[in-house]
Amino acid sequence: MGDPKGIGPEVVRKALAHKSILAQGPFIVVGDKNILGRLPASVGVVDVPYRSAGEGALKFLDKAILLIKGGVADALVTAPLSKEAVSRYAKGFVGHTEYLAKAFEVKDFDMMFIAGHMRLTIVTRHVPLKDVPRSITPKAVFNSINLMAEVLKARFKIRAPKIAVLGLNPHAGEGGLLGSEDVRSILPAIRKAKAQGINASGPMPADTFFAFPNSYDGTIAMYHDQGLAPLKGLYMKELVNFTAGLPFVRTSPAHGTAFDIAGKNKADPSSMISALKLACQLA
Repeated sequence: MGDPKGIGPEVVRKALAHKSILAQGPFIVVGDKNILGRLPASVGVVDVPYRSAGEGALKFLDKAILLIKGGVADALVTAPLSKEAVSRYAKGFVGHTEYLAKAFEVKDFDMMFIAGHMRLTIVTRHVPLKDVPRSITPKAVFNSINLMAEVLKARFKIRAPKIAVLGLNPHAGEGGLLGSEDVRSILPAIRKAKAQGINASGPMPADTFFAFPNSYDGTIAMYHDQGLAPLKGLYMKELVNFTAGLPFVRTSPAHGTAFDIAGKNKADPSSMISALKLACQLA
């Protein structure tokens, strides 16, 4: 259910009130039974004790991981937590994605954001902007292209996916005039992908790409806000985060904890509903 002080419990409760969602179950919610409140009788609840919000959010996740590893559950949908709060309890915590990858000993993984026909992954994920250029290497870009192609084929049943790769610099570097990363790191990765039979195109200027977002089956963005600022502007209510590369299905709503409206019954469950639907569909 995510952070006990955030909107996670509310969007979970509201989403599971929909009959169309319940029909795809059964569902188990891991969290705090008192904060979750009244859930449909068919929904199981695993109540986990905790002392602080950050500790609770991580303990809920750890319990959910055990349910997946034990074969009790086929898919995991995570409500938002506060990375800051969890990091006070567990040093070095940077997010759900990295934590789950480590728990399942997965080395190649990506955050994939999905809305309708739009599927986008980010090469550098949660990296400070100043560290992005040095993180854009031919290997990192190729790994994201290759994993995108594998996931589109295996999970989304697209036999010959078309993948767009965005440039890092304005106008994709203008042939090196506005930065060398596009020519030095991104283009070689695209060429390697093509040599292995992957239909990848780019590097493409990011400022115009999102005017025509449905021309490709998958999109590779170089850094967090390059991909997510336009995507959340276009699809915020229906956007879902899917972790590519895990041996099971994991989704989450694309919003945060929204502490400012927590407990006020103002939270919109649309993204959580989409995350639950996608998890059931892919699992």
